[in-house]
Amino acid sequence: MLPNNGKPDSWRKTLKLISRCPVCNHDYQSEAAKLFASGGEAKFVHFTCGNCSSHFMAMVMTVAKGVSTVGMITDLSFDDLQKLHKISPLSIDEAIEGHQFINSSDFHLGLTGKKSV
Repeated sequence: MLPNNGKPDSWRKTLKLISRCPVCNHDYQSEAAKLFASGGEAKFVHFTCGNCSSHFMAMVMTVAKGVSTVGMITDLSFDDLQKLHKISPLSIDEAIEGHQFINSSDFHLGLTGKKSV
């Protein structure tokens, strides 16, 4: 964990820990990191590998004793993240409706051309 120096851009120092693509192990270029959201002490950063074009996103958090990160490989581009970040989360009713549709014969017919049994 890196020390927290209290500066608003201290998350950038943490990017040194995320210096290589987790897919191809190629070094990230400095322009590969783009800040797409900031919430309190947490910053959300997106990376696109210049070598293999894979995407990685990380949450960089400033905590009492330093800076911490959590990240994951994703198929979302930076543009996708910006769009999805702005939309409202699914409601419980929408989740139930989606579940019912996926389990309906219409869904199976559309995918396979055959009705589900």
